[in-house]
Amino acid sequence: MSRFTTCGLTILLAFAPAALAVDGTVLINQSTITNGLTGCPTGGHFPIIICQSGSYRLSGNVTVPDANTDAIHINADNVTLDLNGFAILGPATCKSGTFPVQCSTTGNGVGIFSLHNNIGVSNGTISGMGSAGIRFLDETVAGTVARFDGLRVTNNAGVAPLSSPDSQFDKGQAGGGIIASFAIISNCMVSTNAQHGILAKGTANLNNVTFNGGFGILGDDSQLIASNNNVQQNGQDCISDVGLAVNNIVQFNIGFGLSCHSPGSCGFEGNVFLFNNGGTVNNGTSMGHNFCNGTAC
Repeated sequence: MSRFTTCGLTILLAFAPAALAVDGTVLINQSTITNGLTGCPTGGHFPIIICQSGSYRLSGNVTVPDANTDAIHINADNVTLDLNGFAILGPATCKSGTFPVQCSTTGNGVGIFSLHNNIGVSNGTISGMGSAGIRFLDETVAGTVARFDGLRVTNNAGVAPLSSPDSQFDKGQAGGGIIASFAIISNCMVSTNAQHGILAKGTANLNNVTFNGGFGILGDDSQLIASNNNVQQNGQDCISDVGLAVNNIVQFNIGFGLSCHSPGSCGFEGNVFLFNNGGTVNNGTSMGHNFCNGTAC
């Protein structure tokens, strides 16, 4: 009887469904690679695919084997993914303060990838991916709306910083920290990524964006509002191509503190600009109450 029970238990474990937390949230960890999530494709390898709407939570770190591997794909609308203080990890390490930012390896791997709508990702770390920490990007899909909150997105190797804002949403090239067609991005630390820190439409509020190789915060055709961010020591312009920049601290960046795609395309108010090597503002329209290198501006 004991042998039969042990054998049966072994068989059940081999085909076990995804674990559930007490509140019904689906748990994800390194072992999810073997069996996948219930009803979703799996080949016993990365990426872990989320194919159904619902609530998901990491219950341990998830580590990819190389710089060309994606960790998680979200292939459904209306998904909440709580990293629960854990990390999605790749092999790359990048050295802050080197421009271009020097990384130990580079590739095509993305931490979390999606082309779907109404996605929330929060509360954890995405670090060391070969390309981007987060890429929610497809301009051919209406919406692709997401919210990112309380994330640490660091050391993602990307590719060389894109030189032209006109090509910033090139889907084959977009690497770096957080990249999204449209998103609300708040309370995130985005640092030491080889390319841009934040590249998005939507809003970026209360983020620390530092030591990235490209732009600190980069919008698209003035469709981003940047407010209350600390943005410093990035390899290109600090804040670029946004519609409005309000109450940001902008300092020690290699390019301009604020740059706009064309004259009159963006406004700025209540910002502190200090010692940006390329200059303070290019093409922006002041709405008052700014402080530039020790004087009102």
